[in-house]
Amino acid sequence: MDSTERPALHYFQDTLCGWCYGFGPVAKRLYEEWGNRLDFHVYAGGMITGDSVGSIGKKAAYIETGYKQVEELTGVRFGDVFVNDILAKGELILESTTPARALVVFRQFQPDNVVYFSHRLQQALYRDGLDLSHDDTYRRLAIEAELHPENFVELMHSEAVGNAVAEEFEYVASLGIGGFPTLLYSEDDQAHLLSQGYASFDDIDTMLRVITKTM
Repeated sequence: MDSTERPALHYFQDTLCGWCYGFGPVAKRLYEEWGNRLDFHVYAGGMITGDSVGSIGKKAAYIETGYKQVEELTGVRFGDVFVNDILAKGELILESTTPARALVVFRQFQPDNVVYFSHRLQQALYRDGLDLSHDDTYRRLAIEAELHPENFVELMHSEAVGNAVAEEFEYVASLGIGGFPTLLYSEDDQAHLLSQGYASFDDIDTMLRVITKTM
């Protein structure tokens, strides 16, 4: 992992990861509490690509159980449209590349807000029931972020952004990240695993205070 001028938090997530949706509020609070002392990097993980792409119906039984566990542990809620329409019908295609393209584009315009946008992408699916494969979803999110919607979508489909996403997926895979969400702390080319899977803000905050000697 490359060294940075300041110590850094590295947040590995995927828009389609339900546990990342549950971790989103934690990630945002970590950024708000620690962003003045640590650099904060958000990565698209590439959880569902290639042969893994398919309809949500193929994973419905797993998701049906999983989303209830996420709600119970994290306090986030999955929206009625997602549960009663998208999940029940089972037709939505799940693929990680398109939302990753949106994350890469957003990073170019508002790098300080990427942690918020990563969670907004998750909300778009799991709270609002929007199709993350459709351009109209990203036009809507661009307008929310006060960005030009057509420019945003055009950039998403550019070759440069496609290459950047592929490189990001490869980088995450090269680190051996075993699942999402994963949070690492790095300083002077040394990395410390803070969480793999969901963890509470208090638990991560305590570890950071020990590591940075700010107890």
